[in-house]
Amino acid sequence: MTMIKFFRKIRQTLLEKNRVSKYLIYALGEIILVVIGILIALQINDWNEDRKLKVERKQLITSIKEDLLADVFMINNLLETTIEDQKTLQKQSEYISSNSFSIDSLIFFAKGTDPFYTPFGDFNNNAYNSAKSSGKIEIIQTDLKRKLFDHSVLQQNVKSTLMEYQDVYVGYTIKLNENFPLSLDFSYIKTGKVKDLMWSNIDEKELALKLNSWGTSKGNLYRLMIGDLKKALESTKETLAIINKVNSDD
Repeated sequence: MTMIKFFRKIRQTLLEKNRVSKYLIYALGEIILVVIGILIALQINDWNEDRKLKVERKQLITSIKEDLLADVFMINNLLETTIEDQKTLQKQSEYISSNSFSIDSLIFFAKGTDPFYTPFGDFNNNAYNSAKSSGKIEIIQTDLKRKLFDHSVLQQNVKSTLMEYQDVYVGYTIKLNENFPLSLDFSYIKTGKVKDLMWSNIDEKELALKLNSWGTSKGNLYRLMIGDLKKALESTKETLAIINKVNSDD
């Protein structure tokens, strides 16, 4: 006998015995039991949904954290390389700016100019951008969500600035190389009499002016890269600290 049939039989018995008051009390109790059952079912459903939400949020935060950790590694490496390159450029600047540097050495010095540097590419922010575009970012705690937004804005500003100054530096390098061909592995004419011809009858003043503009541009690029990368690194570490706090509280 099912529970429904059982309760129905009780109701019929009470009605047959003309016990209306007891029937009403019983009916009320049955309604209360049904309501309690519904509330319990809803509570279980809410608990399951909350559990699913926590799992999804944890997976999302883990993915974002992995991107941030990759950024820390990338930024530290790029900072280390750029700082060393800046020191090398500074030594070259001091050498060519000294009174002991002869004009006769200018061409030899310019031929050995190294135009290369380690460029900035991009930040590792795929997880955050995907969550933002899909709307899943809303499941993240408010404090962390706000910090991630601020951090993303900072990343965009840093990327925009560095890309702009990298383009500026490349422009100065192209101008220098057009009139005073540098010694590059991929140059079409690398050595020989034709290469000597390219460097013959050089206007030393023009070379000095072009070399100064190029070196100044490269120095500015290094300065901006180091400053902006330090800001990005600090913000990345702050964001990771908030993530670790959120994980410990969750």
